Formats: sequence, structure tokens, C-alpha cells
Amino acid sequence: MKKTRQPILVIDSGIGGLTVLYNLVLQNPNCDYIYFADYVNSPYGDKSATFLRKKLIENIKTLNKKYSPQGVVLACNTATAVAVGVLRRVFPYDFIIGTEPAVMSAVNDNKKNILVLATPNTLKYNKLIAEQCHNDNINLEVLALPNLATYIEDNIDNLKLLKPIVQSYLSPFLPHIDSIVLGCTHYIYLKPMLREILSTDIKVYDGNVGVAKQTHRKTKSYKNGRIYVITNDARKGANLISAWNLLAKEGSIICAE
Repeated sequence: MKKTRQPILVIDSGIGGLTVLYNLVLQNPNCDYIYFADYVNSPYGDKSATFLRKKLIENIKTLNKKYSPQGVVLACNTATAVAVGVLRRVFPYDFIIGTEPAVMSAVNDNKKNILVLATPNTLKYNKLIAEQCHNDNINLEVLALPNLATYIEDNIDNLKLLKPIVQSYLSPFLPHIDSIVLGCTHYIYLKPMLREILSTDIKVYDGNVGVAKQTHRKTKSYKNGRIYVITNDARKGANLISAWNLLAKEGSIICAE
């Protein structure tokens, strides 16, 4: 890639962030995107904060030397919760944009009984969730799912196998919630399944469209935008291809709000 064309660097631990990339391309197809899947250090959801910050800094430094991006999108709620502040201090990019659970979208829609599904690290370090847990105007419940992102990675070609597991997670909450916030970009692949499980009165939220809009406002565009998907574990290339093909087939169902 010519260094006169500065791409947007999009980072996740695996296929989850491709749902963010899909929205970025919908919002602005005239950008170059480098998608990096950090499979060597995945999953992020249960690693120590110190470890994740170190690895994210190392990876971005390496990618910066090769691609000279104009900015970074952390297409991962856990990476954002744990490291976005540190990364903004370390790297002088025009922007480093994080992905956060769309709790405020539910609150602004006057939802009162909200369930947030996320990794243990996101629930531990996300400040917005912590603040809203003390909001007397809503009932905010959180459910840590340490293994669900891995289940999705391992079954991306046959996600229906996960339906009994997802139903078991949700069944105790369904009688009294009016909304679900997907606090992990991997979980967004389950949107079609959630439409089957949930009543029509329960709305599902995620932050991807907002991330894409925020990024679009800050980026420089080029003609004939290009997408490069790379990983530090070539054995996982098939996962990335399967996930992107699924987005191409059902993108409007999976990604559109």
C-alpha cells in the first residue's frame, strides 16, 4: 500500500470486529481499511488489563510502521474498556475510536429494564456501565459471558448450534426485560437468532452504527477504497472468510439497527 493513502486500522481479537468493519464500509466505502485480528492473544475477555494494554501497544506499533494509518478503531468492547485511554496517550493519531455497549441508546429510547451481555473485562472496566448501574431511573442488569465469544468463533459456520446455550443464558431474564445491549462485537452475529428467541417487545442494541458514524466524521477518503484483512495466526484465516461471507449474506440483519 502506498503510504500516501492512509488507511483506517481496525483491531479486534478475532471475527467480532468484522461487524464494525462492515458498518464502516457501509458508512464510507471510499476509505482504505486494515483489519487486524489478534488471534495470538485472543480471547481478550478474560486477560489481565496489564497484558492487554501491552499487547495492544505492541501490535499498533508494528502495524503503524507498516501501514501508517490515519487513525485506529478498536472494534472490541473489551479493548476499549481496558485500554482506550492508554492508547490515546501513547499514539498521536488524529483519532482512536472505541466501541462501547450502547446502554445510552436504550436509555434514550426510554427502556427501563435493560440487560447488558458482555465479557468479564468489559463489565469490570467499562465506566458507562458502572455509572448506569447507579441510575435510579432504570433497572440495569449485567451478565458476564466469558466463553460466548469463543463459542461464536468456533461455530461461525453453524451458529444455530449455539441456540440452546443462548436460550439458557437469557431465559431467567426474559420475563422482566425490555431491551438487551450486546456488549461484545462477537455477539452481533447472533442477532438473527435473538430475533427468534426474543419477543418483539424486547429491542436489541449494539454500538456499531454509532462507531461507524463517528469514524466517518473524522476520516480522509480516497477513490476506490480497499479492504485488507490480516491476522497473526494464519490458521484462523478460514474463520475470517466465513464471518465476512456471513456478513455479505445477512449483513442488513446482523448489522443494521
